[in-house]
Order: sequence, then C-alpha cells, then structure tokens
Amino acid sequence: MVNLKNENIDIAITCIDINETRYFFEKILGLDLVTEFKVDESTANNLGLSPLGFTQTRFVIGSTKIKLLQFDSAHISKANHHIGINQGVRWISLYVDDICHTYKILESEGYEFLGDVPTEPKGILVLKGPEGILIEFIGG
Repeated sequence: MVNLKNENIDIAITCIDINETRYFFEKILGLDLVTEFKVDESTANNLGLSPLGFTQTRFVIGSTKIKLLQFDSAHISKANHHIGINQGVRWISLYVDDICHTYKILESEGYEFLGDVPTEPKGILVLKGPEGILIEFIGG
C-alpha cells in the first residue's frame, strides 16, 4: 500500500475561460487565491501531464487545493451534459513521503507512467488512473 504523506488532495479543472472560472471560485465561493503561474510546454510534457504549456491558478479551502488550468492552445471544447468531454476534472495530486518507494509499489501493480520516472524521493510521478484521471504523486 502507498503511504500518503498527509490528507491533502489537489483537484485540477481544465478551463476554456479561466477568468470566468476564477471569478466563480474567488468572488462567488469566496475561496482564497494562493498563486497563479505558467507551466511551460517542456515541463508539462516531461511530467506526462500535457504536450502543451498552461496557466495554473490555485485556490485553497481547508487542506484542499483547487487548480484551474487553461492551456496555451484552444484544443478543448465546452462541456455539456454528456460525459467524456475534455473539459473538467483532469488530475488529482497526492502527497507521499518517498516518490521512489511509491513508484515501486505502483509499478508492481502494473500501472503505466506518463512522464519521466523520478530518481529522488522528492520527485513527481504521474500515471493515468481510473476513469482516465491523471494521478500526480508528489514526493517530499
């Protein structure tokens, strides 16, 4: 079993209009804006998250972070009532003490990894989880 470092869970939502979604979380729900930054194409690709760079805006509520993502290219479509649309929840981040130990456990269970496999305990590991949701394990 993977030993989770804490109870924190991060949820990422892919947006077509990050400003509209940001307004909702910040002004309507009153969540605290933690940070906003760009993830370049090379980093996103090396981690196995995306072939495109993106902007990430983070909000916090208790120990949970909600990450809003807007990609540098408009390849996603607006969600409707159908399932299987690219817009929406795309990945969950879980924090672990040792990413190398976590890798060994997940590899033994047959999971496939989307990016580079870290060699240090404080690395990041990404796999495609159930229902196609990306699961990001953050060591340290």
